[in-house]
Amino acid sequence: MINIERVDQMRPGFVYFSHWLDYPSDELLQPTLVADFARDYPETPNKAALVAWIKQLQQKSLFDLQQEYSNLFDLNKRFTLYLSYYRYQDSRERGQLLAKLKMLYEMFGVSVEGDELADYFPLMLEFLTYGNWDQDERQQDIGLVFQVIEDGTYNLLKNEAEYAGEAYLELIRLLRQEFKSCIGAQQEVS
Repeated sequence: MINIERVDQMRPGFVYFSHWLDYPSDELLQPTLVADFARDYPETPNKAALVAWIKQLQQKSLFDLQQEYSNLFDLNKRFTLYLSYYRYQDSRERGQLLAKLKMLYEMFGVSVEGDELADYFPLMLEFLTYGNWDQDERQQDIGLVFQVIEDGTYNLLKNEAEYAGEAYLELIRLLRQEFKSCIGAQQEVS
């Protein structure tokens, strides 16, 4: 069961995470980024580590960040931010899941522009930022997004042995921990 209250508390951070996991731009190096994130994101056990992560990234040049990102996600078949790929590759089941995700996004007022696949991690984070499920009886349906994130990030990190210490993989590890706080135990109804 998804803890909607917790998801709503964390929403301001999801858009930051989306930008951090997308191809690096000048935005990552903005001097106000750390202060803005610290102001907008709620207190969590990993907030300090997330702030430290962005400070560490800001010590690098944009060129170096783009090169690291490309070497990890674009030029390496073992790491992809298309999170359902790990389980389904290019099967029919993956196509069905992508269609379900796209319908879910639209059901809560988020349309996917362009040709980005619905399981792209930054896109999923943007959905969690901008989706409108307040007072909607179907709000637990967003659990599908959390399932794909949990499964995909687990499999992504399973491949990390030779890339241990890679900054983007550390971010994914921290995000997995943050997302776990959004998943509550199913309550039994008598």
